This record gives sequence, structure tokens and C-alpha cells, in this order.
Amino acid sequence: MPGCGKSLCSKATASVFNIPLYRLDLATVQGQYVGQSEQQLKEALDTAEFVSPCVLWIDEIEKGFNDSKSSVTSKLIGQFLFWLQECKKPVFVIATANSIESLPPELVRKGRFDEIFFVDLPNINERKELLKLYSNKYLKVEIGENLQNKLIEITEGFSSADIEATMRAITYKLIANPELKSLEELIVNELSRVVSLSKTNPEKIQAIRAWGKERAINASK
Repeated sequence: MPGCGKSLCSKATASVFNIPLYRLDLATVQGQYVGQSEQQLKEALDTAEFVSPCVLWIDEIEKGFNDSKSSVTSKLIGQFLFWLQECKKPVFVIATANSIESLPPELVRKGRFDEIFFVDLPNINERKELLKLYSNKYLKVEIGENLQNKLIEITEGFSSADIEATMRAITYKLIANPELKSLEELIVNELSRVVSLSKTNPEKIQAIRAWGKERAINASK
């Protein structure tokens, strides 16, 4: 799901392994001249091998390797898959995607990547942790159990990005107007006003969930 920490997972992986993280933006690989895209992808992958051990994070992989009929895209996909299979250096590859269904079948079939994980909108326990995390980070307060339960209900269908952005906005309001007294009321009102991703685009959410349920491992406990 968009805004649910896929990028953060990539960064956390590098932190756990205690090795450098390198981000590959496939949009920057595309060139206007014949053979330029392939050469630039080769240079990027060669660089990852040179600086290994490392985590290579391919951000929004569908933007560069979509299931199109473009001859250049087909060449890039073939080049990447060959490297993925033949690379002997310790390069841990993570790819994130918001529209995995747009990727060609040969890229997501078993054996290409070791696992495919589906990151859903946060469940009750995850929203509880997110609310504690961001209230501490931005508001510097511990929210009580009664308020917490109310906020967990209000944030049903929120992404983690929705919760963080709202807590940050509340902080800005408090800085701009220190006279605001009722922090609890402010938090409830601000979160209640949010139109979450699940409400603005429920069809897309349902489609992503249908794909992830059948073809990926749920990342939640």
C-alpha cells in the first residue's frame, strides 16, 4: 500500500545488516539515445557489485520495468534478470512497488526474488504502535489509554503516512498558537478530518489487497 513504510523497510534492512544502502531510481537510467539506457543500468549494477557488501534498493521498480511492449524496457528487464541470476557478489536486492500488478510476469515469478511481501494498511496493533511513536516524536507526550482507544478507532483505514502527517500538522499548529489548551481535543479533531487513502480510492485498495492475498506473504504479524 502507498504510504505504509516500504522505503523504511529497505532502510531498516541495511541497518540490521550494518551495511551501506544504495538507492537505484530507474527513472534516471532511461536515456534518449540508442543503447544509453542499457549502458547506464549496467554501470549502476556494476557499481553495486563494486561497493558490496551492500543493500541495493530499487525504488518503485514498476516505473522502470513495467509490462509494456517497449523494446528498450524488454532489454532492460532481460539485462536486470540476467544480472540478478549471475551476480556472485554480496548484494542484497530489495525492490519496492505500489503497482506490482503492472510488472511483467517473468520479473515476479518464483525464483527471481526470494520472497514477495505484501505491506497492508496498518492493523489495530500497528496503529497503536504508530500513534505512540508519532505522539512521542512530534508532540512529546504519552497518550492515555482512553484517548488511544478512541484514536485507534478513528484511524481505521489510515496509512502510516496519514498518521504521521497529521501528528506533524498538529505540532505545527501548537507552535503557531501556544495558547491552544486541549491537546486531546485537537488530536481527535485533526485525525477525524483526515480523508484517508482507503476512502479516496477504495477500488485501488481492494485490487492491491486481492493481488497481495493470493501472491505474496503478509508482512504483518
